Amino acid sequence: MENKYKLNRPIERKVRLNEQENEYIKKKIEASPFNNFQNFARTLLIQGEIKTTDYSELFTLNKQVSAIGNNINQVVRLANQFDEISKEDILDLQNQIQEVKDMVRTKINQEMKKNRKGIHNGLHETS
Repeated sequence: MENKYKLNRPIERKVRLNEQENEYIKKKIEASPFNNFQNFARTLLIQGEIKTTDYSELFTLNKQVSAIGNNINQVVRLANQFDEISKEDILDLQNQIQEVKDMVRTKINQEMKKNRKGIHNGLHETS
């Protein structure tokens, strides 16, 4: 019976592990940009290392920008209640907040995409 899916990698390699080794590798995979053992192992074997990127600072920045936006929205609501600010100013502030949020999200997405491309492209490099 012919395989209906054409595989780019038809050669299979197997490895046997004990429970401790398996748990250790699972933790390494979770900390890596890979979602399965196959991709993790192939990259590690070919490149000799797995590069991980810590996005925690970008995610923290994103949370902080959102919190600032929420605070500004609360101030704007109060100012609007007491007629201390025009609707045009409110809309302008909301637009500026949204622009900053969009810039942060775009930067996060660009960094993540760049790192994913680097991972996949690195597999084809020769030294």
